[in-house]
Amino acid sequence: MTGRIRKVEENIPVMGFIDLVGVSDDDLCDVKYKVKNVVVKTNGVDEHGINVDIEIEMFCRVFGNKEISIIQDMYSPSKNLGFNQNKVNTMVNMKKTTTTVNIREKVKLDDEEYNKICDVFANAVISEKDTSRGTVKYSGDLNLRFILLNNEETSAKVQDITVPFAFNQEVDSVNKDSIIDVDVVPTFQEFTKDMSDVSAKVDLELCTTSYNLENINVIDNIEQLEEDDSNPYSMVIYFVKPGDTLWKIAKKYRSTVADIARINEIEHPDNINVGMQLFIPKCSSCSRTEMTANA
Repeated sequence: MTGRIRKVEENIPVMGFIDLVGVSDDDLCDVKYKVKNVVVKTNGVDEHGINVDIEIEMFCRVFGNKEISIIQDMYSPSKNLGFNQNKVNTMVNMKKTTTTVNIREKVKLDDEEYNKICDVFANAVISEKDTSRGTVKYSGDLNLRFILLNNEETSAKVQDITVPFAFNQEVDSVNKDSIIDVDVVPTFQEFTKDMSDVSAKVDLELCTTSYNLENINVIDNIEQLEEDDSNPYSMVIYFVKPGDTLWKIAKKYRSTVADIARINEIEHPDNINVGMQLFIPKCSSCSRTEMTANA
């Protein structure tokens, strides 16, 4: 019937390939896209069709989860070594988590003349993220744009309604220092009208990529320096200071963690207390080529 407003829905499949050398099935893929340059035009009355040309801009990052051993510090009890320590910023504990959030709300239309729903566009925006151990707390707004028709279906108007929401997402590896990237996509929507009230049912798919940034030392330019014989003693008495570890103490006096722990009867080398008195022996059993590394 002429003069009436009609709504048409159609799914248009899109398929494409991005060539990335070395990608495997076990890698994590982070994809962002933007719809650009949309052109819609009719084919005419005889063909009863609509042409849709869409350009999609893609951004893709691929991550592999691997455990690697990196030497961050080293020394030789028998030789005086010098080297450079460079700081490298790395991403650790990366995890991708998908959660479905169900929003069920009643909203009200403000014009009785325009009381027929032609279409609804849903868009979710995350405004705040709060991370704690194992949990990410989100708050945001679900923006609903209603296209409404009058009783004769000859004219239309737009009404925007905002529905606030909040929810938690469980992510095992996150903590307060984690970095969170989140994409929210409506996957289901249903709107049932009763007079001027509308029951809105919207499901949101929440795709979260979480990771931590960690600075690590990378060693290069290792060289042997001239020997320093300024400490002729075979044993030193040392009192533990804040921030000390057996590794730092052993490196300072060119001893070994094993020797310090043995002579001081320390069962757990990682557990020393500030003010504790330690006997630090020189490493008498070290060969001329022995080095100690901290990975």
